[in-house]
Amino acid sequence: MAAAPAAAAVWADVLWCLGLGCLVWVVRDGAELLLGRGPVRCFVLDLLAFTAGAVLLVGFSAGVSAAGLARWYMAAGLAAGALAWQKAVVPPLHHLAAAVARLLLAPARWCQRHIAAPLRSTLHTRLAMRKKSRNCRAARKKAGKSKKTGKNQLQKKSKILYN
Repeated sequence: MAAAPAAAAVWADVLWCLGLGCLVWVVRDGAELLLGRGPVRCFVLDLLAFTAGAVLLVGFSAGVSAAGLARWYMAAGLAAGALAWQKAVVPPLHHLAAAVARLLLAPARWCQRHIAAPLRSTLHTRLAMRKKSRNCRAARKKAGKSKKTGKNQLQKKSKILYN
């Protein structure tokens, strides 16, 4: 059994793992922003984040940790870092990103509302009027033609053959 490391070394390891947990969730959140949300995508991203967290935890404990082994408090620190990023940093960050996007897209929305929409409605009105006049012309042309009376195509009774 390995000896327990000093309390200062344990807290240093926990802080390292908190940072690693935040890093894992930053990458997972960025991938979600790039790929979009969905049940299957989120499951795959969570699975990849869990795997990356496990690999980072084992690598950290083998290389940098004072204990030299993966300990429970390291895993707890990693999970706490991921949870802290998800619950404390992501909501304000996403609100900030949405505000910046609204600010950057404001001129495009103004142009769409004040230039493109009236132009589109004018074009739709003109197209509808053109279609209506074309339909009226076709109806007048059709009404102007007289129906041709066809000749009775029935055979004479004397020529009808019965089997």
